[in-house]
Amino acid sequence: MNAAVQWLFQGHRAPAFMLALVLLYKALLVTILLWPPSTTGLGAFAEEFKVWCFGLDPQTGKMQSMYVFVMFAEPLVLGGALVLLWGRQMLGVARRRPLALVPSVATAMITVVIASAAFGSIRTGKTATPAGELPFPGAAIRTSLPPPQVELEDQNGEHVSLDALRGKVVMLTGVYASCSVTCPMIMAQTRRVYFALTPEERANVMVIAVTLDPERDDRARRLEMTKGQGLESTPGFRLVGGEAAAVNRVLDDLSIARKRDPQTGVIDHTNVFTVVDKKGRVAYRFSLGKQQESWMQAALKQLAVE
Repeated sequence: MNAAVQWLFQGHRAPAFMLALVLLYKALLVTILLWPPSTTGLGAFAEEFKVWCFGLDPQTGKMQSMYVFVMFAEPLVLGGALVLLWGRQMLGVARRRPLALVPSVATAMITVVIASAAFGSIRTGKTATPAGELPFPGAAIRTSLPPPQVELEDQNGEHVSLDALRGKVVMLTGVYASCSVTCPMIMAQTRRVYFALTPEERANVMVIAVTLDPERDDRARRLEMTKGQGLESTPGFRLVGGEAAAVNRVLDDLSIARKRDPQTGVIDHTNVFTVVDKKGRVAYRFSLGKQQESWMQAALKQLAVE
């Protein structure tokens, strides 16, 4: 086994394998992007992938252009680097001994198939729900805790104060513009829950999304993200930021743990929704998932009419 691996990654075979992997990955992305949605099979896999990686909102069918760009740009950069460093060597092999590239291409194909199958099985396991969803516990899980002090700026440059929103139900969460992993899921769940409310209920609910990347997510970037979500004309949605110290203090008070990878810039973070009632007290905390989404919607409906 070790000898086979060493043989595969000697000479031209390593860059040929990586370039084939990049090209196959690009082809897979295009296929997923164009594949029609369905409830089973490849259609279900494609839609789940688009929700996670392209920021797809299942209700509107819209994807976030920034996430699509990042997903396609990253392999292009890697492919360009491979061509720049080993392009002549691989071209020479392709001209003299084209069959010598077959093992590298075949291994890349097997790798893509295995990775796709693994992603599909993981997502299937995570999204499967038992028959008989648990009812919303209501008062059994309700709290009455002091809320964080929020004094930040939204995507339109307007001041947002949690104290000034007394009399409204406020749902707070944390996202950031360049996130391509769970933030699209957070935004999709937020949209589904918010727009499932009646117009009368929505009039009593405000959503505040706090940036997890205050150093980079300036007002222009937050506005771009809001437009990408189709929420720029939604008065009940505010994407807030400001001075890093003030933003981080709010995130800490919301118990949103986060850590930036110094090499990639990716921020690992918890997925938390904090719901504040009309009296300004923290009533509920939820996370991602079908059960949590159902409970969060029930909580907002309950609090909106109190």
